[in-house]
Amino acid sequence: MLLAIFVLLVGIALGQRFNVLVLVPAVLTTLGVAVGLGIAFSQAPGTIILFTLAAIACLQIGYLLGLGIRQLIEARASRLRSASFAESSHARHPAH
Repeated sequence: MLLAIFVLLVGIALGQRFNVLVLVPAVLTTLGVAVGLGIAFSQAPGTIILFTLAAIACLQIGYLLGLGIRQLIEARASRLRSASFAESSHARHPAH
């Protein structure tokens, strides 16, 4: 459970910063860590597979959440920039 939360947060961070190609090494790293932890804790192979799939799914869901957060931030910044530009254009007087 703790790994799933950690991987979700990593996915959110990756989604806010990088493009989709970063998921390839991230998924491979998650795969290795999840399988390694499953073997270290002497889990059954079926449990390791489910654990690994859940971790990879959490990574991808986190990435999508991170993308959504990035889009919201960029949209808000865009609105603020356009609003401040509109206010500054009213303050200037045209040259005669």
